Parts: sequence; structure tokens; C-alpha cells
Amino acid sequence: MSTMPSSSYGLRAAQRLMASGACLLLWACGGAPEPKAVTAASDATTVPRDTALLSAEALGVSGVTIEEARRMAWREAWQLPAHLILDPTTTQTLGSIVEGRVTNVFVQPGERVRRGQVLVTIHTHELTAAINALAQARAGRAEAASNSVVADAAAARSERLFAAQAGSLAELERARSAKVTADEGKRRADAEYHRAAEMVDHLRPEGPVGRGVDPEDMLVRAPFDGVVVSRETQPGAVVTPGAMLITVSRTNAVLLAMHVPEAALAAAKVGSEVRFTVPAYPGRAFTARVVRVAPALDSLSRTAEVFASVENRGGELRGEMTAAAEVFGLASDSVVAVPVSAVQDFEGDTVVVTGVQRGTGLLLEAVRVRIGRRAAGMAEVKAGLAPGAPVIRGGASIAKAEILRQRDAGSPE
Repeated sequence: MSTMPSSSYGLRAAQRLMASGACLLLWACGGAPEPKAVTAASDATTVPRDTALLSAEALGVSGVTIEEARRMAWREAWQLPAHLILDPTTTQTLGSIVEGRVTNVFVQPGERVRRGQVLVTIHTHELTAAINALAQARAGRAEAASNSVVADAAAARSERLFAAQAGSLAELERARSAKVTADEGKRRADAEYHRAAEMVDHLRPEGPVGRGVDPEDMLVRAPFDGVVVSRETQPGAVVTPGAMLITVSRTNAVLLAMHVPEAALAAAKVGSEVRFTVPAYPGRAFTARVVRVAPALDSLSRTAEVFASVENRGGELRGEMTAAAEVFGLASDSVVAVPVSAVQDFEGDTVVVTGVQRGTGLLLEAVRVRIGRRAAGMAEVKAGLAPGAPVIRGGASIAKAEILRQRDAGSPE
């Protein structure tokens, strides 16, 4: 009986010793880390591993901008070099239709002209001959008209005499024949007069004539409102029919010419949209619409020539300007897309950085995504992001760097 208390005491001591040893073993193995004290302040800034809290001050200087991921109809896009040309259907080279000597050239390249404005005058014997022929045709027309009146009166008189049995049938038939001949002569004289008048009008079109123009000079007038593209002659030059004088084009009639590779022809169809920029207007985009596609490919380059009609109402764009173009195919399937600038490489992973307002700052988070096609500055998101998610578009690399910085600084998990 006297040994029981001591045995119980020894057993309890042994149990306490074993428990203490177990605690020490757990501590050495890291199984029971010392709890951390969490204050209200530290809890507010605790963020997951791939996030960072951007303060209001940092946000103001970072240049970060946000755009929502959106669902859109996907369009293929091809970036191509291009150049502008004057539309050949609205560009006209005016040539000489006579042999003669140029007396005046009233315009220079770059000048705007109005329809009917006199551009060039040519002294030619052909106009003098046409004016003389018109005068003769006018006289012949008057004579023929007079003969027709006389013949009509004679035929009418013969009809009356024959009806009154005071004239013979032979006299009536001669009068009728003379009337037919006179009428035919009148028609020929009228036709000759109109032909001579048209020739004079062709060589000297109707319209206002400025000072210093000889009445017998042939006139070359502007066919439409436009601008002088080139001048191929000068006063004193002797010209023959077909010699080029002046080229005029409508100022807003410009085409964008591109050589499109075979693989992009599915996108470059008639009606497809084209956006382009030119060095003369940096930062400004222009639009065009495909209007013609060559029916055959070049056998060496395997490209087809494609022309797009350009909106050039202000006349800023000019022929032979170089351009960087982007051709868009027709809309196809619906996808979730984000700006290409939002897509970042994050230590081997592809991510987009989202930004959610947190107090006065911005909570950044690197979200892993799977990216598909890229076109027109947009990237297709196949997985990892829902429509409407706020992604960092401008300053995405800065946002990624901030996440890495806070991770390296020991951001709490």
C-alpha cells in the first residue's frame, strides 16, 4: 500500500516528460510555428502571393490605365505596307487634239481648278478652218432654207392649179419633185451646219474666257473640279495630236494600293475595312474600304494587288504617300478579348494583371490566362478570364514589376 503513491507519481512524471519531448520534437520539425500577431493595419495590406497593393501616390505617377475584357466578334487582321495612288477613274490627262503652237498655260501643279476653267490655249490653223467652214455652212443653211420655202410655195400652187384643171399633171409632178429635192437640200445644209458648229465648239468650248486669249486660239478647259497633278507643256511648244498637256485629278479621289499575300486574301475581300497611317500625320488613323481585288496572283511574289477607296474629304492625303495598313476580315465567331498590351509574361506563365479599387489605392493581381489569336491590337483569351474583368492596359509592365517587387520584399501570403 505504501508503494502505490510513489508509483503513481513516477508514472505521471514519465507522462509529463514524454509530452514535453513530443512538443520539442514538433517544434524542431516546424509542425507548430509561432502564431503571428495580426493587427487591423497589417490585415488591411495582407495580399495573396501574386498581388500587390498600389498606393494612391504610386497610382498617380504609374500611368496605369484600365480596360474591361470584352466579348467581341473576332476579325482577322493583316498588317501590310501600302501606298496611295490617284484614282485612275477620276484622273484625266488632257492632250492636244490639233497640231499647233501652245500660246498660254495658265496653271501650275498643285493649283485647284474649277470645271470649265481655261487651262491651255493653242494657236492652230484647224480652228481657223473650222470657223470658216462654220461660216460657209451657215450661208448654205440659209440658202437651203430659202429654196425649201420657194419649193413649198410652188408645189402648193401646182396643187391648186391641177385641182382647178388649170394645170397639167406633169407640172404638178415637177413641182412635187422640186419640193422633195429642196427639203433634202435643207436637211443636208442643217446637218453640215451642226457638224461645223460642233467642231468649233470642240476646239473652242463655250464658257468664260480670261484676258489675253486670242479669239482664234483653241481652248483646253478643266473637265471637273480638281487639282492639277502635272504640267507637261509650256508656252511656245509645238504640239501634235495626242501630245500630253495637263493632268487633272479630283482631290478626294485617292486609292490605297496593297500587295496582299495569298494567305490573307480571305480577309481582303471587296467591302473589307482597312485602317492605315501615313508618316505625314503621325498618330492619326485613316479608314478605307476594299473596292477591287486583282483576279490573279503575281507568279513570283504570290501576292494580289488590292485597292481600297479612301475617305479623303479634306484632301490631306496625296498620291504616292507611303502607308502602314491593316486589313480586317469580316466578323466571325464571338470571343473574350483584351488589349495585346495587357498580356504579360510572368516567370514563364502568360498573365494579365487585373486592377480592383481598394480604398484609395489599386489592388493588382496577376491572373494566368491562355491566349489564342492576336489581331488589330487585341488578343483572344481562351481561358482564365471572364468578360468584364478590369485589366491593366496602359502600364501593364509596371504593374507586373510592382507585383514582383512586393513578392521579393516579403509580401505576406
